[in-house]
Amino acid sequence: MKLLRPRASRAAGIALAVLSVAGSLPARAEPSAADRQTARTLLIEGRKKRDAGDVAGARDDFQAAHALVRAPTTGLDLARADEALGLLIEARETAYEVVHLPLGSDEPPVFTQARAAAAAMVEQLEARIPSLQLRIEGPALDQLEARVDGQPIPRAALPYPRKLNPGRHEVVVTAPGFQTARREVTLKQAERAPVEVRIRLVPGQSTAPKAGAAAGGSMGADVGGGQLPPADAPAEPRAPVPLWAWTAGGVGLAALAGSAVFAADHMAARARVEDECPGSVCERGVHDFESMEALRARWNRSLGLSVTLGAVGLAGVGAALGGILLRPKAGGEQASSLVPIATPTTQGVVWQGVF
Repeated sequence: MKLLRPRASRAAGIALAVLSVAGSLPARAEPSAADRQTARTLLIEGRKKRDAGDVAGARDDFQAAHALVRAPTTGLDLARADEALGLLIEARETAYEVVHLPLGSDEPPVFTQARAAAAAMVEQLEARIPSLQLRIEGPALDQLEARVDGQPIPRAALPYPRKLNPGRHEVVVTAPGFQTARREVTLKQAERAPVEVRIRLVPGQSTAPKAGAAAGGSMGADVGGGQLPPADAPAEPRAPVPLWAWTAGGVGLAALAGSAVFAADHMAARARVEDECPGSVCERGVHDFESMEALRARWNRSLGLSVTLGAVGLAGVGAALGGILLRPKAGGEQASSLVPIATPTTQGVVWQGVF
């Protein structure tokens, strides 16, 4: 604890010194004392989160602090957090802003250092941001509507490379009289040449894309003929699995296990008969009448129980699967299902539901 207090104190002192002169920037109204104090606290907390590995949480703090005081140091911390999260375009934009913030008359050295670091970031980020080049065939340019990650691209900009962050992106292209085309592409950092994606629109019914719709195919796969639901769309909720389905499944599995045991016993009895009574004739020195009857009864009993339990087991498992797969949607109309019944005179399952 004694080693941490001076470090925290120095961090607080630096942040206070950095933010105290933010009001000298003529580009915006001078921050109030409350703004500077809040930004100071956010900057310190953000750096703690960043050092602990919570970069996303730190970015939120840095973004709020930078909005309050617009200082080179808050901007540099925000740009570095964006860079760590893979948001290279946002990081470069903020770093560029830091470089061009108005100079104060009595700026501290930390501001000068932050501007120099931001200038270096602008240059190195520029070389790391990849580009996407669309090559669309079919309709005329003035008929095309293209979106990348749900954001429309102006028609005049369609023929030119588009800067994007590294990672997966969805391209949706549509035109009147043509089927909607979707592509998914993954961009990597520092790709020198634009990643070219060729799309040939197929004549047919066109469906206008929804902003932000997710593609379900792999990179370079066309999907035409209408709008697809997002790949991560949640399935409609269904009612809980009924208790009888779990019971039927448990009984069925137990019966199948018993069937396997008696089948093994039957095979053992059969092997013994074949070994000790070849041709179904037992020597008196090996078996007397009672042992022969006992062996035959074991043979028949094991066979019968194996067959019976196997049938019961299959019926139970089948009923359980029916109850699980055919259960109705939650809050919806009752769907068709299998329900087991057992009475003194009848055993089996009944199909019930709405037809």
